[in-house]
Amino acid sequence: MIDYTKHEGAAITEDMIDDIAVSFSENYGVWGPAVKPEKQGRRVRASPARLRADCLPSSPARNFLVQAKDKHRLVGHVIATRWTFENLSICWITQLCVNMRYRHQGLATKLLIKLSEDNDDSAVGILSSHPFAIAAVLRALGKRLRQTNECVGNSQIKTIMASCPVDYVRTARLRGSAFESNVDDGTISCADTKFFVDHAEPHAALDALRDKGIKWPLGRLPEGHEFLAFVERP
Repeated sequence: MIDYTKHEGAAITEDMIDDIAVSFSENYGVWGPAVKPEKQGRRVRASPARLRADCLPSSPARNFLVQAKDKHRLVGHVIATRWTFENLSICWITQLCVNMRYRHQGLATKLLIKLSEDNDDSAVGILSSHPFAIAAVLRALGKRLRQTNECVGNSQIKTIMASCPVDYVRTARLRGSAFESNVDDGTISCADTKFFVDHAEPHAALDALRDKGIKWPLGRLPEGHEFLAFVERP
């Protein structure tokens, strides 16, 4: 049986950060062809210090961690930051990772549902190269992976992201027809984050969605970019 626990702020201990850094480094993905040859194909790794710097900004942001454990073994986690933008409560998912042996069991969606418990988020955002991570966010919020406007529907998204306490979100450059005019490269909703993870696994996920008759609503993903979803809650 998988147990889900949520922790906030100071309750996120150094031991927890150590565990999720190991899990991320073992399960997330590998570097793609745009990085130095000696890094290509190697696991993307994050030290506890790097994870804290990238995903857990300082106050006044509120940081959350949800862990999924199978008999005390960490098998998945989600990290998120919440902040206020013009009286709106924004939640940004900064890391979502599931152990490879536990995928395709709805674990990511359950992590995200646990994250949303007892919180009145106005909107939830995520940058991810993996279509299944985007799909899990939509499922957790009761949305469907069908229409672009359900995935990115707020005209203030640029300003909201610019206010984000998380550095890589705040500095991301939005790309695609959802944000730019005269786009002819197939991009719809993504951002240049300079994160050159290999796209073989995301492409396989897109093929799997296509086989189910689902048309991917966020367009093409260039190297160094991540898909962007920003979902408003009713």
